[in-house]
Amino acid sequence: RDEAAPYLASRWRELAAHPLVGEARCLGLLAAIELVKDKATRRFFEPRGEVGLHMRDVCTRNGLIMRATRDTLFVAPPLVISRGEIDELLAKVVRSLDETLRWARSEGWL
Repeated sequence: RDEAAPYLASRWRELAAHPLVGEARCLGLLAAIELVKDKATRRFFEPRGEVGLHMRDVCTRNGLIMRATRDTLFVAPPLVISRGEIDELLAKVVRSLDETLRWARSEGWL
């Protein structure tokens, strides 16, 4: 509560800078990112959910389990997660976002 959750929240906010992320939010050890087509207007992809499902599959291939609800992806790491494991989790999220961005561009989503 006093160490892992604040550290995850501070690291999670870094994801907001990614071109696909419209919002990065965190409460305790529950965190979510919202994928958007246009950051400036926070316009969603249409139809909603296709890009989120693709990213969920990319995350799984990268060794990270995230749940997709439409184009919002959630993660709930174990309560005993360490700072090093949070850093590893964030690296996998960034790698998955980058792969999803490349795919979205190649498939004409962007």
